[in-house]
Amino acid sequence: MKSLFRSRVPPPLDANQLDKLSRQCHLPKEDVEEWYERFNHCYPRGLSYKEFLFYLQQIQSKNNANGKRPAKSMMKRLFRLLDLNQDKQLDFEEFFVFNILINQGFVEDKLRLILNLYDKDKEKYLTKEQLKNVLNDMFDLLDIPTAKDDLMQRIETILTRANFNTQSSKFSWHAFSSHVLNNQSLFNLLISNQTVADFDDNFGYIITRF
Repeated sequence: MKSLFRSRVPPPLDANQLDKLSRQCHLPKEDVEEWYERFNHCYPRGLSYKEFLFYLQQIQSKNNANGKRPAKSMMKRLFRLLDLNQDKQLDFEEFFVFNILINQGFVEDKLRLILNLYDKDKEKYLTKEQLKNVLNDMFDLLDIPTAKDDLMQRIETILTRANFNTQSSKFSWHAFSSHVLNNQSLFNLLISNQTVADFDDNFGYIITRF
């Protein structure tokens, strides 16, 4: 008979997990436990993709004054990236770390998350305009306060510095993101609040090759 009844009260957060999240996110254990209680109240079975999408729409409405929402296909990729154990739902730790990244994370960590967005699809190719739209939408979603007026110029500069064929109609996301992640100058250029011209004056002109 005992197997017929299951408690709806979630188990307490594991002490080792609590300690890890507290240190990783620089929050008191009491705050982590409060997050855990709220998560289990709202999502007792974990956060599904549909719930995640609705949650992101709320965040986007708050961060983005123009009301533009990222494509659902992009959000599905983000969900898969965050779903570390690949069980098609976000558990507390996956959800919590993502929220801390959005609200308190460094811009550099946010950009690394964006650049890993298509990491599992080595054959993903985008036009310059599509590349700009992906970055622009994710910058809005993750609240990255970078200068976006010249984002296309930044992308063009990165492609030139990384020795891409800038006349090509499409570019490999994997190759683009790998170059940015492995070259600090290119990485900084993508999130710097300086103009491209000012950035060149301060950091010099670096060429990387395949």
